[in-house]
Amino acid sequence: MPTIQDIAEYAGVSSATVSRVINSSGYVSKETRQAVQQAIDLLNYSPNKNAQHLRTGSTKNLGIVSTQFNDTAVARINSFISTAYAADYTTTLFVTNGDRRRELEAFDMLKAKQIDGIFLIYRANDWATLEGYAAFGPVVTLHNVESDQIPSVYIDHYQGHRLALDYLWQTGCRNILNLYGTAAGRNTRRRVLAYQDFCQDKQIRPHPAEPFIHTLSAEKVDEIINWILQQPNKPDGVVTHSDSIAALVVSRIRRKGLRVPEDIAVIGFDNLDVSEVMDMTTVDYGIEEQGQNACRLLLEKLDQPTEPLTPLSFRLIERLTTRSK
Repeated sequence: MPTIQDIAEYAGVSSATVSRVINSSGYVSKETRQAVQQAIDLLNYSPNKNAQHLRTGSTKNLGIVSTQFNDTAVARINSFISTAYAADYTTTLFVTNGDRRRELEAFDMLKAKQIDGIFLIYRANDWATLEGYAAFGPVVTLHNVESDQIPSVYIDHYQGHRLALDYLWQTGCRNILNLYGTAAGRNTRRRVLAYQDFCQDKQIRPHPAEPFIHTLSAEKVDEIINWILQQPNKPDGVVTHSDSIAALVVSRIRRKGLRVPEDIAVIGFDNLDVSEVMDMTTVDYGIEEQGQNACRLLLEKLDQPTEPLTPLSFRLIERLTTRSK
């Protein structure tokens, strides 16, 4: 394998000149630069990335860590990658499937300076374990975490869920069912609280949360739809935690011969492509902007130039799975 010294000898220049050409640092005349580049091409020289990383203290690579690779994660990942690419950074994706050990392997790479920072989307380990890694490089999370070491792009789902509930009420729904995500998630707890407060404000009896938590699969949706069909007083509105679950609910309701939204109105959450394809009412809360903001926060921590953070807010997108006001 050729070295910088080999390139220098072939081009008739010093090793320092070759280094300046490779790293685009310092002045080198056009003729000398061409001679060095010709030697690099002829000898098929490839720079030692590890040596470069040790010299500069930067890998120009950012890690993305998630327990799962679902639609909402992908939307954030894509915008994060685009923002990183524009800043001349590469990215490495770690999908842990909830394995705590694999998650820590990604964070150990931050500790070993093999990546410059981490965007943590969905976590497996507790915060006390992960927070210690922030001493070795910047970590940004999607979660709401009270930490001076780990900033967040979190947006409170209480507000978004209440927005959906209020809209269904305004369009005539009086028996609203809520389908929640993971039991341990803060977003789920905030949605449950939003529903409880909503029912108290409207003086109506709420459905219990427990049977409808962890609605993450088609099988679970089928169970819920069958339960709805058995009720003498069927729900006339359903608020889901994601567009993918809302799409399953809409398709299953229609298969059973019920009408959407005349019999049951449905609201999704995320405003992903599937909601537009299926003309589903949904709640937008800047998923792509969350990915962009996460990358910008990391770049700020790394003293890299970047654009200001985009303010996040909830917005209800009215489509055909809910009634008109």
